[in-house]
Amino acid sequence: MRDIFLEAKDLLKVYGPTVAVNHLSIHVYKGEVLALVGGNGAGKSTLTKILSGVISSDQGSIQIEGEEINLNKYTPAVARTKGIRVVHQELSLCRNLTVYENFYIEQFQRFDKGNVKWRNQAKEMAQAALDNVFPGHGIDVNAGLATLSIAQQQMVEIARATSDPDVKMMVLDEPTSSLPAEQTSQLQDYIKKSAKEQGIAYIYISHRLKEIMFLADYVYIMQNGTQKYQCQISETDEEDIVQRMGDGAIEKKAERFTAPETNANVGVRLTNYSSKNLKNISKEMFGGEIIALTGLEGNGQLELLQEIFFQAGRKKEGIEIKGKVAYVAGDRKKEGIFPLWSITDNTVISKVADSGLFRPISMGNVDETVKHWNSRLKTKCASSEDLITSLSGGNQQKVLIARALALDADIILLDDPTRGVDIGTKLELYEVFRETAKSGKLVIWRTSDDAELEYCTRLLVMNAGTVAGEFSSEEFEHSSMLKLAFRSNAKEEKLETKKAKKPRLYLFSLIAMIVLYFVCGMMSNSIFTKFGVELLAVGFAPFIFAALSQTFIIGLGHIDLGVGAFMGLVNVICATILDQNTGLGILCLVGLIAAYSCMGLVIHLRGVPPIIVTLGMSFVWTGIAYVLQDVPGGHVPDWMVSLFNFNNPVLQGVLLWLIVFIALALLIYRSRYGTVLRGFGNNESAMRNSGWSKAKAYWLTYLIAGIFAAMGGIAQSSITAASDVNASSTYTMLTVAAVIIGGGYFSGGVVTHIGTVFGGISLTMISVLLGLLKVSTDYTATIQGLVLILILSMRLIRKEKLQ
Repeated sequence: MRDIFLEAKDLLKVYGPTVAVNHLSIHVYKGEVLALVGGNGAGKSTLTKILSGVISSDQGSIQIEGEEINLNKYTPAVARTKGIRVVHQELSLCRNLTVYENFYIEQFQRFDKGNVKWRNQAKEMAQAALDNVFPGHGIDVNAGLATLSIAQQQMVEIARATSDPDVKMMVLDEPTSSLPAEQTSQLQDYIKKSAKEQGIAYIYISHRLKEIMFLADYVYIMQNGTQKYQCQISETDEEDIVQRMGDGAIEKKAERFTAPETNANVGVRLTNYSSKNLKNISKEMFGGEIIALTGLEGNGQLELLQEIFFQAGRKKEGIEIKGKVAYVAGDRKKEGIFPLWSITDNTVISKVADSGLFRPISMGNVDETVKHWNSRLKTKCASSEDLITSLSGGNQQKVLIARALALDADIILLDDPTRGVDIGTKLELYEVFRETAKSGKLVIWRTSDDAELEYCTRLLVMNAGTVAGEFSSEEFEHSSMLKLAFRSNAKEEKLETKKAKKPRLYLFSLIAMIVLYFVCGMMSNSIFTKFGVELLAVGFAPFIFAALSQTFIIGLGHIDLGVGAFMGLVNVICATILDQNTGLGILCLVGLIAAYSCMGLVIHLRGVPPIIVTLGMSFVWTGIAYVLQDVPGGHVPDWMVSLFNFNNPVLQGVLLWLIVFIALALLIYRSRYGTVLRGFGNNESAMRNSGWSKAKAYWLTYLIAGIFAAMGGIAQSSITAASDVNASSTYTMLTVAAVIIGGGYFSGGVVTHIGTVFGGISLTMISVLLGLLKVSTDYTATIQGLVLILILSMRLIRKEKLQ
């Protein structure tokens, strides 16, 4: 008797005119693998999101182990308590975190609240899970996720889902789309073993039918959001599945391609060519050919594609490229699509960019081009003016391929172009690639699916950055290819033993600060004394507090355009209400910080862009300050002045307070929940899918930022012993500059507090230097801007991979 783990009945999900899931019912059995297949846009991903609580069903019911689920309260957090884990097609990892930190944010329930050694526990968890699923993986769990290849990131995503000992059902959406053959085999072995021994139920989504026939116990075919067919895997075969998916329109696989006569006017010639990751490659490729690049992941296939693309139109020794080049990126989310653009704009951007800077665009030609390629590639969309993100992953990939083909390039570079594309569409794309080659163009194709190698005219096997061997389509033998790929693979061994290096985001701001400090010191020796340092600290302390506040906001992916005005209001309250009534003044400051934190809730609950909320509140802060005190003056209580200006043998008071809050900022971001806040700044949807509250993250981030900004206003009040509404008005944009100079980015959750401090001090030292040079302060903003541009340029030259 087969035990049912999950039973769904009459599920319905409608998006406007599109019925994504149409009155669908499905059973998932314990210890069995259900293969969920169907064309792109069939509703597979929508169905799995409903089953895992990511989205709610408009109608229907779900039972898990016989228990009826309240769909109105069914969330990813609830699904996890029921033992359901999902590996999404689009990776739901945070690229700004380390491998082990990504494990923590997904499995946080397994960590004791008082465990101060949670990082060690997370590292052990990550290492054990990776070793269990992918033996010999070679991934350093301390490494930043952004430093890993796509294949390694997918391995992390899969292993993370398996690390939960309470998992009862796992949804794997195209899990092998980026995995090399060895890791694909390891995953398949793990699935079969865990299903049999642990009774784990699997929903396995893949367009690779060989995998389905090997793994699945039964198959469920979807079309247009509904069930089309289901049966035991023993009752079907690949050809039957393909026919049922495509209404019988596809009857057999395409035959191998015989190359036409080559076109010598189009091609790539490499002569002992070497680069950072390539070594002594000598090959010729001509129009009319489809060249496959294969081998173990990370042995130069992608690097060779990118070298051809980036060197096109340039003259570099060892490489000659004839013809216009187009590139289809493998990581469509990061390098391919423009998420805020329509399908039309994403399709024609390369063609438009190639037509001339000021040349008029014919909308008729644009519409005709988009219509032609949508039809040719059978892109499933309601309208070409819809956002590209409204499409399924496979249809997004079709748009990227259409972009390259619409450019009418002579050389088409394909980085795993059929990743996430259904079998019917794959066969159609193979025909498109063949037509392209037959027209005298060169197609160079990196693929992670060995079954696709038979559709190419020549195969180049890459090993350790060089071409280890070559096969024609007639000579190709899979076993021979594997021998070349594995032979003396020194590069892979190096990758396994290489330790992660953490990028020093603050390097340039540190250098700038030191240089400026010593230049100023050479012009005025008093700057090198304890008194000089304390004097500088008094000058930059309020600004550094403000910059630290801005760091938390930018770390969330927002910008606060009112931090200077907020500090001005704090300054005024300290010199008016607090001086007259201590209790009321403290209450006002606490209320002000609470009001500041509520901006995060407004942004979350009402969906108002942060820049609008903070800009609007900047007028509110300034308006209240002018009501309290319309001209500079007032008096700050003596006890507050003493609190920040006391002297001791080591440090002056304000500098000591600053050091304490810098340490506090570092501790917050290194804490368990600080890791969560950084995750929200990089991949908000992943964090919500992991069960973290967006409202809490927004509110707490703005609360922390409000406390630091308030400390800046208090420090300014204590230093000046009076108030001025406009004293900190210039801080707002300067704090943004300090964060960016310090190694931060406007998005992606990449910031560093210590770098921000260095950046903020550097900007302050510029004012000091101009004063020593007796240059008018009118030039201060200009010089600070030039320094910002210079440091950013130096960072770009290094090409640090930070996001």
